[in-house]
Amino acid sequence: TLGAPGPRLLGLAFAVYSAQWMAVIGFLPAIYADAGIAAGWTGVLSSAAAATNIVGNLAGGRLLQAGVRPGRLLRWGYAVMLLGSVAAFAQWGHGADAWSLPAPVRYACVCLFSLGGGMVPATLFMLAVRLAPSSSTVSTTVGLMQQASSLGQFFAPPAVAWLAMRAGGWQWTWVGTTGCSLVGMLAAFGLARLHAAHAGNRVSSSS
Repeated sequence: TLGAPGPRLLGLAFAVYSAQWMAVIGFLPAIYADAGIAAGWTGVLSSAAAATNIVGNLAGGRLLQAGVRPGRLLRWGYAVMLLGSVAAFAQWGHGADAWSLPAPVRYACVCLFSLGGGMVPATLFMLAVRLAPSSSTVSTTVGLMQQASSLGQFFAPPAVAWLAMRAGGWQWTWVGTTGCSLVGMLAAFGLARLHAAHAGNRVSSSS
């Protein structure tokens, strides 16, 4: 499994997805608490943003069934995560002159980030079955993806917290998420090529 390019790319794609999703959604309670939002509303807003990921996951499955190519769906997911995180966290200027989007718009962008990201795991699990080296290595391919996802969730939140501490706020969070999304897009291109080659081989063998 480790020797095949498909599982390695799948693991990388899952790692950069889970890293940025956990870094953003996991810190929402702290971000909103810092903004002075009441604890009750902090819980509601955070859980609602997390729940949109489920909608994205289901939508991803439906789009795959409708014939949307997996590589394209992955690129869409990472692109939405990139744009959503930049709009939610980017800040222009410094101190009293700093400007960012209005709070309701930024929250909507966080939900969009989570929603678009939900399409990524749905696609990766489908590709894991297709790109496993053999039918007997599907379980190890999925296991590799899960381990990579766990590594992303383990390393990203401390890195984002360190960045926020150095910057004196969360306004540079988008730098980390943008890096993850760009890596994810590169992995998506590689996975799309492997999937196309796999589909071509399957057609050749059946004919």
